[in-house]
Amino acid sequence: MIVGPCAAENPTQMETVAGELKPVLQVVAASVEPVFRAGLWKPRSMPSSFQGVGAEGLPWLTRAAATIGCPAATEVAQPEHLTAAYEAGIRHFWIGARTTSNPFMVEALAAVPLADKQSVTWYIKNPTSPDVELWCGAVERLRGAGYSRLRAIHRGFALGEHTTSAYRNAPVWSVAIEFKRRNPSLPLLTDASHIAGHAERVAEVAEQAIRMGMDGLMIEVHHNPAEALSDAGQQLTPRALHELLQRVAQIPAAAEAQAGAELSALRQQMDETDDELWALLGKRMEISRRIGEYKRQHGLPVLQQARYDQLLRRRMQWATEHGIQPQAAKQLMDLIHEQSVLAQV
Repeated sequence: MIVGPCAAENPTQMETVAGELKPVLQVVAASVEPVFRAGLWKPRSMPSSFQGVGAEGLPWLTRAAATIGCPAATEVAQPEHLTAAYEAGIRHFWIGARTTSNPFMVEALAAVPLADKQSVTWYIKNPTSPDVELWCGAVERLRGAGYSRLRAIHRGFALGEHTTSAYRNAPVWSVAIEFKRRNPSLPLLTDASHIAGHAERVAEVAEQAIRMGMDGLMIEVHHNPAEALSDAGQQLTPRALHELLQRVAQIPAAAEAQAGAELSALRQQMDETDDELWALLGKRMEISRRIGEYKRQHGLPVLQQARYDQLLRRRMQWATEHGIQPQAAKQLMDLIHEQSVLAQV
């Protein structure tokens, strides 16, 4: 459980947050391994945004973590960040999505000569795009540099117009699941705050993550979110975190109680339905090839946008009526249409 403010702002803020978090985390001490987080160097899109206090905040962070009695963690994006934080006694670091997306920067961080690499824990956030290879590559670069205490963080993806408006970053759980399949021994946490983007939806995302089998959570917590200098809208109060922990604490026991023959039967039905779905997709592609042949014989263009727009409107309407996100239906139709066009060329 990695909790704490988005950014360290001043000594008083850090002391206050830590003081209010301590009793909350003590209640769940038997089942949660806490780490206190705060960003010191903030990679913001616009230079006019709050960029963080930098190395000045290192003693604030370490003192706050000591108040709770847990390790301190911060984001590092450049070698000098890592060196300064390590020399201040911090041993937990996360690599942000923008840095994971840049193999050169990951390589530079991995190459920093630290005295005791075995004492360092790395948390690697997924890249901004849903690229599981890029994510795995960052892990391998750190592993190849001699680090063994590696964790990953699923924080959702920036998909632009393709994302759903419900969240700040699209979860795309399939990418997280694929990453976990490729790295079964690597703990995978979910950054519920950055996926949700809104405080009122953080608990919802956290619950989804636990039900998906994620190994932990990263959640931003501020004693007064309304006055936070960054990401004010998605930070919880310590009290709200307490309520969230109570909510998700019941999930593993409930999930275990429901497992068994009924679950196996439902999974079997899903497998059979998937078989039917893929058979239908294969049939659709065969029809696409026949359409392509007809168009070639009659000199017709492959791409007929008006026809596709009509199909898309109908499928998105169907999705709305059946409780499926229209944008998800659009993504699916775009993929199917792309393959159909390629089959006709």
